[in-house]
Amino acid sequence: MRLSPRVLACLALPAIWAQAPEAFSPSGKAFSALPDKSNTVLAADLALAKDPASADLLLAAARARDALLRFSESLPLYTRGMDEHPGDVRFPRYRGHRFISTRKFDFAIADLKRAAEIAPVSFDVSYHLGLAYYLRGDYNHAAREYQRCLTLAAQPKPQFMRGMPADWRPCQGLDDNARVAITEWAWRAYRRAGKPEEAEKLLATITEAMKVTDNQSYYRTLLLYKGLRPEVDIPPDANAVATVSYGLGLWHWVAGRKDQACAAWQRAVSGENWSAFGFIAAEADLGRGLCKPAKKR
Repeated sequence: MRLSPRVLACLALPAIWAQAPEAFSPSGKAFSALPDKSNTVLAADLALAKDPASADLLLAAARARDALLRFSESLPLYTRGMDEHPGDVRFPRYRGHRFISTRKFDFAIADLKRAAEIAPVSFDVSYHLGLAYYLRGDYNHAAREYQRCLTLAAQPKPQFMRGMPADWRPCQGLDDNARVAITEWAWRAYRRAGKPEEAEKLLATITEAMKVTDNQSYYRTLLLYKGLRPEVDIPPDANAVATVSYGLGLWHWVAGRKDQACAAWQRAVSGENWSAFGFIAAEADLGRGLCKPAKKR
């Protein structure tokens, strides 16, 4: 299929639109997308133009934009996918994720609950749904969702997983990488919900013998919470400043060390990775005024 110059020009337009802010912090700070130096979006759009009915190619076009933080463009594509492929869990799952990225937590919860109806044992859906609840400040619902998935983790992986793509992870049979990620957020949710005993129980599954490769930041902070690592042993690397700093901040916060907590949360939002979950969580807590100085009487 040969595309006309006019069509090619239209496909290239998003590169101009991406200059507008993609999201704003509670304080009004604008966040922008990245440039598409390799023309990955154009390549994905060209492929989709050849087969516009393909759910896979539509998803690829949206995901290409996500990689560049161009969420204002990927969100309409996920919406189109939900309209054209209503039984495909990938579209509400990813649209819900990107509503988290753009700080629209109520919309994210609605999408991820819809995804959970399609694929009730999906780890990724449960993880992001719990996160959306947490970021909204609904810590009890967040803890309940995370605990639901963790309870299933002890069961063997089912041969048939309703509504899930073959390469998606179920809550059943979690490996250590997935377990530390969801346990970290579950611990946070329980602590913020005022349930320290439940949070402590979660740490029983965390050991120094775990085989963690992808989520070292979560693993290190969990070992800190359990008392197996001192704070000085878990400095964040350049790619994990927000993740580790948010965890350290919450650890200080629940122990009553407000100054250290606020300093860590400020560090979490000081970098450029504005779509990182730790960045968004720290931003949300700072936006709630947790670190404002007390008013003098």
